[in-house]
Amino acid sequence: MAKKQNHIPFLKRPWVSSIGVFILSQIIFITFEVTGWIPNYRDFGGTLFGKITESSIFKDWFTFYETQHFNLLTIFFGIVFLVPGILGAIKNVFSPRST
Repeated sequence: MAKKQNHIPFLKRPWVSSIGVFILSQIIFITFEVTGWIPNYRDFGGTLFGKITESSIFKDWFTFYETQHFNLLTIFFGIVFLVPGILGAIKNVFSPRST
């Protein structure tokens, strides 16, 4: 009996949605930065996040946006969504396929 190949559509693969969430968040952040519709968040002063955003490595290397909140969220989304998405894509590309 012939084996059925379990074909998953491209857009339903987990790594595509993970990378898509990261890209969508960046589009939203860029739109907010350009239009000035930045949410009114509390200041980070004196908190753990404030110490992270005031560190030299965060000010020198991770300055994607003018708003500290967006920079911190970009790093968080990059770790949570982008890294697993890239790893999933690499696994998908280099995995052996049964024919």
